[in-house]
Amino acid sequence: MITRVNNNNPIFSSRNLTIRYADDICRQANNAIPRFSATKLEVFKNNSDTKTRVINRLIDAIEENRDKKGLNFDEADTFLAQIIAILKPVKHNKKGNCGESSHIGTICAKINGIRNCHPVNLFKTNGEDLDHMVVFVYDEKKPYIIDPWFGFADYIDNAITKYKYDFYSIFKLEPDEKITFASISDDAYTQTLKEELSRAQKNKLSKIYPKLRINKYY
Repeated sequence: MITRVNNNNPIFSSRNLTIRYADDICRQANNAIPRFSATKLEVFKNNSDTKTRVINRLIDAIEENRDKKGLNFDEADTFLAQIIAILKPVKHNKKGNCGESSHIGTICAKINGIRNCHPVNLFKTNGEDLDHMVVFVYDEKKPYIIDPWFGFADYIDNAITKYKYDFYSIFKLEPDEKITFASISDDAYTQTLKEELSRAQKNKLSKIYPKLRINKYY
């Protein structure tokens, strides 16, 4: 069995308009560019030779996608071409882990009018990398995250509670441990995705990837 990142059962912990819209974006990103995730399959409790073979094939396919993305990204001569280079391999091969999910989620958020958002990594406060990426949205009133890989959006404190308790089997975080969100400074994709899209760029991307555009606004 292969697990595809989707949002058929999203987690709604906040019902205000900001988080409702962020949930819509999370769901839209996953439905517009669905992908099979090796790391999601790894968290299943059952182990078998078949599962191991499938995971290994997915890992190889995702690494191949990343090689293609890197080549296309390096050759891109415009900001828009870089964005397309990030999206195209996953759209074509339908495979990706949390890194790809955070990239797609960020682009979807920008297309749909959310500013000041970009991919970040999760760390313990002692600097240990939790090997997970999400979309961080800096809101002056209250920042929040969009996590397409897990399939939810929420304010920072609420999200951290989920990582500690709902997803304890993955992160193994103790109740008194803290989480920080930080960008990797030498990650070229993250640095590119910190830039804002112009209206013309949003319209162009919406024509190429129409399902990334949400038609519902609150």
